[in-house]
Amino acid sequence: MIILGFVFETLYILIVSSCFIYLANIIKNSRNGWEYLNLQDYELPLVSVIVPTLEEENNIGKCLKSLTALDYPNLEIIVVDGGSKDRTTDIAKEYDVNVIVDENLPRGWVGKSYGCHIGYQASKGEILLFTDADTEHTPKSLKIAVEHLLSTDTTLLSLFPYQKAEKWFEYLVGFMYFLSYIGGGPRDKINNQFDKSAYMASGQYMLFCRKGYERLGGHLAISSSLVEDVALAKLCKEKELKLYFFDNTKIVSTRMYPGEFIDFYRAFKRAIWGGITTLPIWRVMFVIFWLIYCLTAPYFLAMSIVNPTSWMVWDFSVGITINIVLYLIWGVTYYLYWRKRGKNNAMFVLFYPIAMVVVITIIFLSLLNGFLGNKVSWRNRYYSTKPEKRKTLSEISSEALKGSKKKGRTSSDSQQDLEIFS
Repeated sequence: MIILGFVFETLYILIVSSCFIYLANIIKNSRNGWEYLNLQDYELPLVSVIVPTLEEENNIGKCLKSLTALDYPNLEIIVVDGGSKDRTTDIAKEYDVNVIVDENLPRGWVGKSYGCHIGYQASKGEILLFTDADTEHTPKSLKIAVEHLLSTDTTLLSLFPYQKAEKWFEYLVGFMYFLSYIGGGPRDKINNQFDKSAYMASGQYMLFCRKGYERLGGHLAISSSLVEDVALAKLCKEKELKLYFFDNTKIVSTRMYPGEFIDFYRAFKRAIWGGITTLPIWRVMFVIFWLIYCLTAPYFLAMSIVNPTSWMVWDFSVGITINIVLYLIWGVTYYLYWRKRGKNNAMFVLFYPIAMVVVITIIFLSLLNGFLGNKVSWRNRYYSTKPEKRKTLSEISSEALKGSKKKGRTSSDSQQDLEIFS
């Protein structure tokens, strides 16, 4: 029994060591830095801001108020609604924006990606910004992002908005994104177009140069993906186009799930499976190590108190001290990660294993659902968890042509679509 305990304690230390060696590598190779061209207003290109919506009456007003107040002289705002039954479109029409309603959802499409695609087809801008209805934008945010995009010749620039929270389950968002941070890899590698081992993006803010977006095949290329942001980031790396990701900025903010816990649950149940099947497996393994560390830290702390002779150092005071430190380090690490990215709660940080039990339960249910091939739901729509074959260039071109004909566009417009996706 003593030998078995020693083995478990040794494995625990090895897992903890692996976690922090990997995290140290991420931190060492992660730097944020804006680059500016300092363009005059007349030099700024037209930006098409595209906001896909479905049942967003509680969010769309604040979002559009911030977008119409952007300190950017040359933009159009397009709201694409998927057939909301609430007041989403009525509220949107109160603002100086183009509102498109399209209740059609073709087979093989996820609703948000389809809304983005429809918005792209209606857009005119040299730059495309896809953003969520629950985001709020500071006046200078778009100009900052556009100038960085142009100065670095980036195809996709994505920001991780500052996450607001009020209800208990909203604080769980931070734990989900901490795990996502571990799975995504160092920002220097994410932002290196030739390093295909790391990629990450946030669908809450995705800024594309139009030509680069079209080279990727747009949302049409990843139409069935449950995590369109990570899928587009991965596609960027595969095509060796430049990706730039910021995950520590307050120029855009959001409160993702102000409603009920069921919304939080359904969203992450969908996203977790999509993320796990999109990210590199070896990075997912380090996420699993952090989950194991989280669950075992309170266990070994309790055991060092209840049965002090079980700890490998054979000393009560040393054993309990080591385990208190190892327990607290997990929470402190999470706190340091999240303090500039979202609102924190001291109780959630101190008693993180309780919060993580909820998170791990959702992860387990998402994995089980995915392995069984069951569908996931969001806003009364159901999507398959089964992986779909990546569209070929000819398939993308064919679908673009069909979409053009369906919307009554001219033959020359259709030909342009074929050229775009070729």
